[in-house]
Amino acid sequence: MKEATTDDACQRYLEDPEANAGHLETCAECRAVDAALAAKADVNATPISLDSLPLAPWEGSSHRAWPLVLGAAVAVILIALALCDLAGISPLHVAESSLAALEARRGLLRNATEWLRAAPAAMQVAFGVAFIVVNALLVVLLRRAPRGIDA
Repeated sequence: MKEATTDDACQRYLEDPEANAGHLETCAECRAVDAALAAKADVNATPISLDSLPLAPWEGSSHRAWPLVLGAAVAVILIALALCDLAGISPLHVAESSLAALEARRGLLRNATEWLRAAPAAMQVAFGVAFIVVNALLVVLLRRAPRGIDA
């Protein structure tokens, strides 16, 4: 009968070694198996201190990458200014032409909204329904669990 209780204790230890860690003190066979596995795996069985791990950026770490971002922005501006100088164009002229293109797009958007306001009521309702359906579909798709590369 004593052998059956030892086998049960060994089985419990094998199923959950952390919960039954005291079993190693009483069973020489399990102690030998544990030592052999630890030697074979070349693993140190000491627990990890969670206080010594570094903080991730979202956990309140003080490291920020803003100098890199600002440096990259300054580099892009300097490259743009150098290209303007090489082309013989003033940066002000580039800004004005960009604003003119932006104004053309703004006029197109204004015409589209005026057309929608002047459209029949049925078309306005259809546009509203389509807007709600598309947004509901996006919400449903965003709430789905993402499928990773291993899924």
